Amino acid sequence: MNTQVQHRPLVSEKTTDLSFKGFWRLVKPTIGFLVVVTALPCLFMTSEGLPSLGVIVAAVVGTLMASFSAGAFNQIADKDIDSMMERTKRRPIPAGKIPKHIAITFASTLGILSFYILYVFTTPLAAWIAMAGIAFYVLVYTLFLKTRTTQNIVIGGAAGSVGPLIGWAAASGTLEWPAWVLFGIMFFWTPPHFWSLAIKYKDDYSKANIPMLPSVKGVRTTKNQIFLYTLVLLPLVFSLQLGNAAGSIFTLVAGGLTLYFVYLALGLMINKKQPMNVFIFSCLYIIGIFGALIVDRFYYLLLA
Repeated sequence: MNTQVQHRPLVSEKTTDLSFKGFWRLVKPTIGFLVVVTALPCLFMTSEGLPSLGVIVAAVVGTLMASFSAGAFNQIADKDIDSMMERTKRRPIPAGKIPKHIAITFASTLGILSFYILYVFTTPLAAWIAMAGIAFYVLVYTLFLKTRTTQNIVIGGAAGSVGPLIGWAAASGTLEWPAWVLFGIMFFWTPPHFWSLAIKYKDDYSKANIPMLPSVKGVRTTKNQIFLYTLVLLPLVFSLQLGNAAGSIFTLVAGGLTLYFVYLALGLMINKKQPMNVFIFSCLYIIGIFGALIVDRFYYLLLA
């Protein structure tokens, strides 16, 4: 009696999926929109007055594409690390959804388009700042700092803080002190924002050999550092009104939000608050700060 053995084709657990959803996850859209939110107020704060609608649209689109490009390059470089971490192993590249060569082409295209849009339709300075942000995020933070020092997110945070600089440069072709103050707010906000999440995933970072502060120095040290960084935000926020760059609406809203941020960080330090409480509020905080700045600026323009 002859028996026929039917061989089923081997099916890989990792199947390519070049869908919109896959590319959307590749670019880290949340970070991209956050960078745009921080760039937008600066378009209306320069001494040049209100920019044209074309400049505003170009600045928003160019900034968004630059951030998307950086996010995609970050995931390309972090493929091996992401595959070891529970939080990131389902990202498109480690999950095998998007081949590396396609991701590189996609990220490069976004970066080139960003530079072109900002250079042609806003100012060359804005275009070069956006490119510097991409380069710093990928080459300095992702490829060098991330795996070598507990200060990775502190120094690397400069890349995610360029939104105000791009916005200001796009509207005026210059960089004045308020843009640098807003850059500073983003820079000093990043460690408490990221470290509060890193506390939750400290074991994940240890498994991937990433020297994130809570994994190396411990949770207690991290909580202390989070509190200190929130304190630095206070003089930065209030300096904008003292220098007449922002009005009372911004000062009341931003001042209140910053004081509450400090309160939460203090509660975390003395074990009265949970890390995710700080993380969730930090996301709302930065939107509130820059949202208040937009409202404040338009209120001033209406009265002028």
